[in-house]
Amino acid sequence: MNTPITIQGWPLVEVCFNGPANEQEVQVWLDAMDALFEKNQPFGLLTRTSEHSDFSDAGRKAMGLWFKQSREKIGQLCVGVARIAPAEDAIERLAGAKMQAAMPCPIYASVDGDEARIWVQQKLAESRT
Repeated sequence: MNTPITIQGWPLVEVCFNGPANEQEVQVWLDAMDALFEKNQPFGLLTRTSEHSDFSDAGRKAMGLWFKQSREKIGQLCVGVARIAPAEDAIERLAGAKMQAAMPCPIYASVDGDEARIWVQQKLAESRT
């Protein structure tokens, strides 16, 4: 069985949402995100979401609460979030105007993984200048 959420790398942090995640699995991911904040250094996120990924209601609630509490830290340390969309029709949901307004850092989505990776690498490079 695949781990529902994997996280690896630094300062380009890749998060893959591979399948349905329960509250405990979501919490493990959020704890890993908190550990990124403890480095107190800029980082970029590259996320890939499979068509089968989903959070339980409790997991979704935990993520929402974490986001509210962590919003300021995200804005301070995350240079951008590049999201690899499973399909063209998901781009607006993943990085459209509503998502841009909700995020305290730049966000981008593409079905092309290389394009998304290049975007977040550029954001990291800009943060070092």
